Amino acid sequence: MMDTFDFQLPEDPPPDIVAIAQLGTAVHQLAAAVDALHQQHRQLRETVERSQLISAGPAGGQAMPWPLRWRDLDRDAAAQTWAWLIDWVGWFADRYEVAEEIPACWPQHPPLVEELTALAAGWHACYDDTAHPDGPLLWHERLTRARDRLRGWDDNTRCRNGTHTTRARDLIWPDQWHAEAIDAANNDLTGRPQLAGPEPERVPS
Repeated sequence: MMDTFDFQLPEDPPPDIVAIAQLGTAVHQLAAAVDALHQQHRQLRETVERSQLISAGPAGGQAMPWPLRWRDLDRDAAAQTWAWLIDWVGWFADRYEVAEEIPACWPQHPPLVEELTALAAGWHACYDDTAHPDGPLLWHERLTRARDRLRGWDDNTRCRNGTHTTRARDLIWPDQWHAEAIDAANNDLTGRPQLAGPEPERVPS
């Protein structure tokens, strides 16, 4: 942002000096407006670039982001991971003809997101330049087991023909499960033999 324009006119200045001061003030205001517009344009461009990470079509094989731990990703890292995964799953479903095994609404099912993320990571790793020659074969053997799991998830959700169905949870853990788990862990620690040294740490709650 430009510095504030501050020009003090002398008392009873001639008209030409007044005109020059007014012109200077107008130029300064215009420069400030242009600077503000530039800042807004830069922010808009950054916003568009971030949104395009997800809205863009298939990129023809994006580089695998890392790490892939969904629970640890911030917004920017998650945007890159989503773009990469959507691109890969679209290719995978067409190449391996598994559209009947993976519902189109898979991004709305966290278990499917995790399963497909693992498959995509394994696929990228097995075809890496430094991978062992039998890497692709091992990946396809694991794909066979993964397809059984994918069909199992689909049996639970029963999403068909683009219609998304939220999976019903018949049983959920009670609210106090975490505190009870901590108590059980600390009880287990108390019963274990201790080597000479300081007191063992307790599991933080």
